[in-house]
Amino acid sequence: MPWFLIWTLLVIASLVLGFFLLRDLWRKAQAFMAEFARASEVLEQLTERTAELTATLEQVQEAHEAQKVDFTDLAAAQHRVKAMRKARQRKRAGRHQDHAAKRRTWRDIAVDPRFDRWRKK
Repeated sequence: MPWFLIWTLLVIASLVLGFFLLRDLWRKAQAFMAEFARASEVLEQLTERTAELTATLEQVQEAHEAQKVDFTDLAAAQHRVKAMRKARQRKRAGRHQDHAAKRRTWRDIAVDPRFDRWRKK
């Protein structure tokens, strides 16, 4: 009689354990499917954004092609070169001012005794 009771309890326990395992597996499968649905939505948004960026890139390339100077027209080419040189000079002057300001700042820090740990006080 006790063996029958033990085996019955073992079978019932294994059925309960199987139920809990299957329930956990079902919940994980549902969570996976929800995440998969969200991933497909994100992929769709990414595809739309990629299409927008591709269209924008094509417009920029067309504008760049239209802006290119025809070097058979000498006056336009010279004007373009002169404009590019002026833009480069302005950029260089801006960098020079930025660097000069940074050098002044570092020089002020180097002269200030509060920031000099090695100088004898």
